[in-house]
Amino acid sequence: MHDAPDHRYRARGVSSGKAEVHAAIRSQDKGLFPGAFCKIVPDLLSGDDQHCLIMHADTAGSKASLAYLGWREGLGDEVWQGVAQDALVMNIDDCACVGALGPYLVCNTIGRHARLIPGAAIAGIIAGYQRACDTLAAEGITCILTGGETADVGDVVRTVDVGCTVTTRLRRDAVIDASRSRPGDLIVGFSSTGQARWESRPNAGIGSNGLTSARHDALGHDYAARYPETYAPDTDPAMIYCGPHRLEDPLPGSDGMSIGQALLSPTRTYLPLIKVLLAAVPRQAIHALIHCTGGGQTKIGHFGRHLRYIKDDLLPTPPLFARLREVGNTSWAEAYAVWNMGVRLEAVVSPEIAADCLAVAQDCGIEARIHGRVEAHDGPGNEVIILGEGGEHRYHNPGT
Repeated sequence: MHDAPDHRYRARGVSSGKAEVHAAIRSQDKGLFPGAFCKIVPDLLSGDDQHCLIMHADTAGSKASLAYLGWREGLGDEVWQGVAQDALVMNIDDCACVGALGPYLVCNTIGRHARLIPGAAIAGIIAGYQRACDTLAAEGITCILTGGETADVGDVVRTVDVGCTVTTRLRRDAVIDASRSRPGDLIVGFSSTGQARWESRPNAGIGSNGLTSARHDALGHDYAARYPETYAPDTDPAMIYCGPHRLEDPLPGSDGMSIGQALLSPTRTYLPLIKVLLAAVPRQAIHALIHCTGGGQTKIGHFGRHLRYIKDDLLPTPPLFARLREVGNTSWAEAYAVWNMGVRLEAVVSPEIAADCLAVAQDCGIEARIHGRVEAHDGPGNEVIILGEGGEHRYHNPGT
């Protein structure tokens, strides 16, 4: 049993499970659907008791610091557009996991060290939000940029922090409540790699989680002296940029992708896939949609009650995650708890629609497979069992 499998991640001042955060909010009201993937509240703006609201906030995390390093190393302004997409998708895809398909109102927040992050970088971030919104618009999904705030806060932000807040509305009877997961369900995993129909280039799959370990384990120590602003100075020096690679090095096992390109692959949005899926199958047959972000393959354990989630047929580990695990000497237990390991969306479904889920994924250009199942768990909380390339790993979660 792995109570704290992310010890290497924690050594860098971050946590995949965020136990302290969950403890801090434990006494707060959990909204209309306490077991849902996102907090859902009444539609107090209109007073319509048939509808509900979601307001969701998230950031691109330390991927913004990596984008800064890549920008300084000559990767171009494209990195700023990518990090804007990271922040947006971390919000809208969470909302989609409760069945909300928009329209979305998006308010962005940028905190920067103004002497290091010029106006051109800010313009690149804003352009990135617009580009991502335009891509979604082509898929029939509306995102409206409502403005935001750029704060010059060099005393508290070492480079740049990129985040946004999203608000959307949906009918209460359309909510996908993850507490509906039950024994007998199947778990369909959707790949985070390859090239989806709406993407312009292949994706390495990392998204915006686990970048603190990924960049330090992959990249060489000379970056530490050249860019001390990209890491916390109180971190053990042995854990800072302790890898063998430069950004331009080829990623072993990939088709021409560099280490830098792989680490900075923009977070894939699954919203177009979810939109098609919800039109193709009865909503009541989808018992949960799980965005495998913080906590990676263990995140599903937060949802439902007295359940055992068994994942025994995961997609093969993609090249980037295989390389990160190798260069960081990271255990399989920690890798599954920190990174998505090639699957960043899961659907917990009634068995009769599993084949439909696979067909929708194929039409979207995304590899998918039935990679697990749900059983009853007699003990307290929930359990996640991963039977993967590294053997068997068990994770306990108190659930909702």
